[in-house]
Amino acid sequence: MENIGLVVEKRDDGEVKNNASRRLKNNNYIPAVMYGLNKKPVSIKVKEREFKNLLKGRSIFSLIFDMQVDGIKKETVLIKEFQRDPITREFLHLDFLRIQMEKEIETTVPVHIINEEIAIGVKDGGGVLQHGLRELHISCLPKDIPEYIEYDIKNLDMGIAIRVSDIEISDKIKILNDHEEVVVSIIHPTQLKEEELVAEEEAEEEEIAEPEVIGKEKEEPEEEEKEQSKGEGHKKEKSSREEGHKKEKGSKEK
Repeated sequence: MENIGLVVEKRDDGEVKNNASRRLKNNNYIPAVMYGLNKKPVSIKVKEREFKNLLKGRSIFSLIFDMQVDGIKKETVLIKEFQRDPITREFLHLDFLRIQMEKEIETTVPVHIINEEIAIGVKDGGGVLQHGLRELHISCLPKDIPEYIEYDIKNLDMGIAIRVSDIEISDKIKILNDHEEVVVSIIHPTQLKEEELVAEEEAEEEEIAEPEVIGKEKEEPEEEEKEQSKGEGHKKEKSSREEGHKKEKGSKEK
């Protein structure tokens, strides 16, 4: 896959502050940062519509960008992390990692399970499909990053688990997950019910051990407010001590 061109802009000082994200969003930008290769991190902003168009039909972690900052400096990057709104699924923040095309990198790729409906254990055995890992941690050259890793389970029977060691992949790619981790399995419905009951019991025990706190949690005061509170506390303490000395002195004089 060829690298994708992406033009971004540096954020000014006012756009780096904590309360600037909403303002950027209102102007159709996504706040982002670029770092890596022992270079100084750069706070940038990405045009939201342009970025979404580039993502259409592609896996976000397999994309490699030739990024231009303010149309001048070119950096080769990939998306290391991102944050999304849990309800709207809109991007809230992007982390871009600088890379070198000739050096291996670590990233994650999604696992696509196919033929779930016709798997022997589901169709003939009445089993329930249970997903384990939904993505794999891999190491390879940037040009060898796959969009996803596919696994066909049409012949998977009841009680059988597919583990990381069962995944066949190009010898150019190394899977870094524990080889015994389960990717997908087909279990009997009663086993699933038992697991759900155990999970519910554990959740109830946690609720009993940690009683719910009613009311809104207080926000942490800003550093400046904290220092001011400390100063007022010291003044009150000093004042109390002085009053105590005066009372003590008055008692002695009497």
